Amino acid sequence: MSDAAAAAAVRRPPARRHWAEHVLLPAEMAGRELGRRRTALGLLTLLPLVFYAASRSDSDYAPVLGGIAISGAAIFCVMSSRRLDTRLVLAGYRPRELMIGRLLLLESLGALVALVFAGVIVLGSDPGDPGELLAGVFLVTLCAVPFGLAVGALVPSELESVLILIGVVGVQLTLSVSNPVAKFLPFWGAQRLLNQSAAGTGATTWPIIVAFLYAAGLFVIACWAVNRRYANVR
Repeated sequence: MSDAAAAAAVRRPPARRHWAEHVLLPAEMAGRELGRRRTALGLLTLLPLVFYAASRSDSDYAPVLGGIAISGAAIFCVMSSRRLDTRLVLAGYRPRELMIGRLLLLESLGALVALVFAGVIVLGSDPGDPGELLAGVFLVTLCAVPFGLAVGALVPSELESVLILIGVVGVQLTLSVSNPVAKFLPFWGAQRLLNQSAAGTGATTWPIIVAFLYAAGLFVIACWAVNRRYANVR
C-alpha cells in the first residue's frame, strides 16, 4: 500500500467519528437531561391519557393535548443545556448540530409514545380508519418536537415557554379544523386527520403536507435562533 493510500485509510474513520460525535453526542446528553425530569415528563405524558379516559367522544383532542408533553420535553432540553451548549460551540460544535441531535432523540422517543397512545385510542374508540388515526398521532409528534425546540430557543425562560405552549395548544383545541385561524397553527394537519378518522372519510394528502411544512419551518426557526445566540461565541 502506498503512502497516499495509507494516509487516506487513516483519515476515513475519524471523519465518520466526527459526524457521530457532533450529532449523536448532543442527543445522548439530551437523553440524560430528560432522565433527571422523569416525574414531570411522566405527569405530562399521563395528562392526555387521563383526558381521553374522561371523554372518549373527544378522542381526537387527546393526542393534540399530548403535544404538550412532547413539546415540553423539547423545551426542557433546550433550556437546561444552554450553559453546556456554549462549551460545545467553543469546542467546535455547530449550533445546528446540537439541534439535530435533540431532534433525532425526541422524535424517536415521541414515536414510541405515539405508537402506544394510538393503540390505546384504537382499542378504546374503534375509529372508522385506524390508519388515519395513527398518522394523526404521529403528525402530532412530528410537529411537537420542532415546535418545542423553536419556543425553547426563542424564549428566555421555562415559565414563559410553557405558557406559550399551553396557549397555542389550548387555542388549537378550541377551534374546529374548518376554522381559517386553525390552519395557521402547527397542529392543524394532525387534528384534521384525527377529526376525520372517526368516519374514515376525507382527504389525507394535504394535511400531511401541511404538517411536514410546519415541522420543517419550525425546525429552521429553532436552528436560526440558536445560531444567532451563539454567533459571538464561535
